[in-house]
Amino acid sequence: MTEFIEKIKALTTEYGVEAKELDVTLAIELFQQIRNYPSSYSEEKKLSDMENHKSTIAMAVIELDSKDGVENQTAHSENGTSRTYSKDLLAFQNVVGFANCI
Repeated sequence: MTEFIEKIKALTTEYGVEAKELDVTLAIELFQQIRNYPSSYSEEKKLSDMENHKSTIAMAVIELDSKDGVENQTAHSENGTSRTYSKDLLAFQNVVGFANCI
């Protein structure tokens, strides 16, 4: 997984963003949550799937980084510094999860 995180960081650097490891980890966890991998999937299979979607994950990291400022805010207050952002990441809007059956 460490190698995959480094690949994502390298991709974001190409877009001029110095990605924080926390943002990369959050984006990967969010992606895995949306994909809803079957319990039969091994870590290698998950990693292979994420490898096919690394540009999408990198765009989510860039989006997370951009939320440090005023962009993408849904609410803002001043002196108490309270900001609210949309919880949805646009980069993940076309990611489809696996259907699990019992």
